[in-house]
Order: sequence, then structure tokens, then C-alpha cells
Amino acid sequence: MGAQGSAADLDGPEMSDEQTRAQVVDPAKRLVQAVGLQLRGATFEFDSCTDQETAPYRGQVEMGFTFPAGADKQAYLDEIVAALAADGWTDGAPPGKAPHGRAMSLGEVMAIIAANPDHPDRGYIDIYGECRNAGEHSADEEDIRAELTG
Repeated sequence: MGAQGSAADLDGPEMSDEQTRAQVVDPAKRLVQAVGLQLRGATFEFDSCTDQETAPYRGQVEMGFTFPAGADKQAYLDEIVAALAADGWTDGAPPGKAPHGRAMSLGEVMAIIAANPDHPDRGYIDIYGECRNAGEHSADEEDIRAELTG
């Protein structure tokens, strides 16, 4: 397959670009609406699963939010975790993954929830999909804030 990864490199059956995007954007949208996250920003990108920036790729959503004024940060993070659990996510990372931060998983999809150590009034949520896209992709980020809050 040349510069592209082979089907053997994929975590499962190949997914289209639309499926790869939906795997991480759809749960992000449900979470934003369930919790009413005050998003500072949100992006989607096709993230290479290799250190050579080649296929396979996975979808990745990065969301930055502001804690509500006066909110207990840990209680608010627990509220985010509870909203994910209500959407079918389970506590902990998928088998074989060891992320930094609080991890939740939905099958092989993983979300990491954490306070931002550099900005006490902010937190972030990153959602990583499965490495099942064999297409050619650049590292361009797409701003999806309006899509998630609309």
C-alpha cells in the first residue's frame, strides 16, 4: 500500500472518514449538551497512531472549558464523569492504555478528563477514537465549537 498503513495495522475493520469523525464528535456533542460545558474551544483532527505521522489514523476531539464561577472543581469533574457514565461510558481506560488524568472508555474509545494545571479556572476533555482509518490525512485541526454547542 505504499506510504499508507495496511489493514493489518488497524485496530479493527476500516472506518470511513465520516465514521472516524462521528466516533469522537457525537459523544463530545452529547457530553457538552448534558453538562452545559462552557467551552473555550473545541477541535477535531485525524490523529496518526504512529510516530511517523502516517496511517492508521484515529479521530481526536480536544475540548477546553471554563469551570463555572464558584464551582467545586472536583465535583464538576465528577459531574462530567457521571454524564459520560449515563451515556454508556465506563470508568477507566481501554485495556492496554495508560493515560494521564481521569479516563473513561466506551468500547475502545477513550476520554481523558482533567483540570488544567496551568489555568486554575479551566479544564479539558480529550476523546480518542480507534486506529481504524487508513486514509491520507494532514494534521489540520477543524474548529467544532459551534457544532458541539448548537
